Amino acid sequence: MIRDARTAQRVLESMNEAHKLLMDSLALVRTNCSKEEHNEYQAAMAHVVGRLFFLLMEPIFRQHPSLVPPNTPREFVEAWAKSSSATQPKPDTE
Repeated sequence: MIRDARTAQRVLESMNEAHKLLMDSLALVRTNCSKEEHNEYQAAMAHVVGRLFFLLMEPIFRQHPSLVPPNTPREFVEAWAKSSSATQPKPDTE
């Protein structure tokens, strides 16, 4: 997705900032809205955060394993490595 590691790192930093802003908005809704509104907003937020991760962050982690946060479960990292190597073009042996 993003070949340059420095650019990928900066994108991930932006995604982390976006995640914090989204979580702040969730706290705002929890504090100022009904339980029903909060639950509905929280469910929608889960979709947004999931999409950010699976469509933007995970492909970067697959391409740049050194950028994976240290607390990431090992099975995720291993699955990303397998996925990444499976999609890499095989060298021409002819």
